[in-house]
Amino acid sequence: MKTAICFFASFYALFAQNDSLVKYYSTEIIRSNIIKGRPEIEVDINEAHFKAIYHPSGRLKSIEYIPANLDKDRKYNINREKLTRLYYLRWDPRKQELSEGITKNNSKGVAHYQALLTVNGIINTVDYFDKNYIKQWSFHMNWDDYDRSNKYDIEFYSNRNLYELNKELFAPDLSAIRTGWKARYEINSDGKPERVKVLDALGNLFYYYEFTYTKKWLKSKYYKQDSTFVGSHTTRFAKGKRIAKITYYDENDEMKKAISYEYPNKNTMLVSSINSKGKIIEKRLIPLDLDKR
Repeated sequence: MKTAICFFASFYALFAQNDSLVKYYSTEIIRSNIIKGRPEIEVDINEAHFKAIYHPSGRLKSIEYIPANLDKDRKYNINREKLTRLYYLRWDPRKQELSEGITKNNSKGVAHYQALLTVNGIINTVDYFDKNYIKQWSFHMNWDDYDRSNKYDIEFYSNRNLYELNKELFAPDLSAIRTGWKARYEINSDGKPERVKVLDALGNLFYYYEFTYTKKWLKSKYYKQDSTFVGSHTTRFAKGKRIAKITYYDENDEMKKAISYEYPNKNTMLVSSINSKGKIIEKRLIPLDLDKR
């Protein structure tokens, strides 16, 4: 039996502890490997993992599940009461910029972002509230010692779908989110996501995405937690970085469907659904939400 694992990297420990041996395993390792005491991969002990203890003879003594150690991240150690709270209508996570500042009083009754900043003006957390002042999700920034960020988490407070938040990056077939889950973004020097891991409240991996970019298109590939390839899609862009077409492919790289976007004027968008044979099966004229945040 073969286990396909990805992106559990950088750590494997085997050491003596009195009369016992301790080994660490990823959450996707198969049962027979734990019994034999033979990890096939390296694991990151800051992620969810198993800790197995063996007798000197090699016989398994005990096994313990260890949740992801999120408390080691700087963002969770800072006292929120000591942070400065500011309110904004817009937040660009790629540029890590907030804009259109408003007062706390003016935030009532409108969808807005509440930003928590350190004494040095560094963004710690950005919470998104709907117009009923219900928190929908939070951006937890992760900064290094030089105030640089190459990753952040989005924590969700209700069941939803990542595709609804960003149809360029995510596919409807694999983007379900549950309350308490997190989407962990790893970003490049341009602020674009290179990989997104979707984790449950205990830090267990459910699925992940990988992205590649050119000037005219974006390629998204998606996988289950055991690295099984699910499918991909290509997003092509028109002038002004507007989406021109999204084409979806199955695990065999066969086209499943496509959606094209045309912009007859600044207020409307023509959306065409295309089947696997390239035939248009539906057209819809949709008003553009120019005030979308």
